[in-house]
Amino acid sequence: MVQKNADAPARGRPRKFDTDDVLARARDTFWRYGYAGTSMDQLAAATGLHKPSLYGAFGDKKQLYLAALDNYLADIRVDFAEALAVPGLFDSLDAVIEMSIDRFLRGAENGQGCFMMSTAIPECGEDPEIARAVREAMDMLDRAMARRFQKAMEGGEIADAADPAALGSIMVAAHYDIAGRARAGYALAELRALGDRALELVRVLAPTRN
Repeated sequence: MVQKNADAPARGRPRKFDTDDVLARARDTFWRYGYAGTSMDQLAAATGLHKPSLYGAFGDKKQLYLAALDNYLADIRVDFAEALAVPGLFDSLDAVIEMSIDRFLRGAENGQGCFMMSTAIPECGEDPEIARAVREAMDMLDRAMARRFQKAMEGGEIADAADPAALGSIMVAAHYDIAGRARAGYALAELRALGDRALELVRVLAPTRN
């Protein structure tokens, strides 16, 4: 009789893995090939997990993609929370622009842009679940920016006549514009100039109190 090794893992036991690492590898694969162009074979190769393990942990390809998207957006929310917490409205807005530029130029010679914009937006017309995830992310950012302007108005930094939602939309639009242009290869100086123009527009529309 062959004696079993007590230290050996039982056959068929699921392999342990770092969920964040797997999602990061899946994200980068989707980022490279697009959602539609990414196969489960490619995801298995990138993550180092067999397809049955991926299916068991995340479900189908779309659920794995949505998990990777949610993981990415969680990081973005942390970055925004830190920038919006900076004291002084315009110091805070400048931190938002710098954060956007840094994140969207990071990790690629000509810029990666935004994972959501690059991979989810093309699927929104065909997939309601992905469209819903994108809309929820956009709405959340709209609310966060509007709250920052509302706080500045209540704190006496800008005039009472300011429109927090409209001003927030300017900054959100600049954020997404920087993402798209970074993806298209715009240089750091060009992105910084774009951000500066957005801030100047905000200054015009939200004058400080005398």
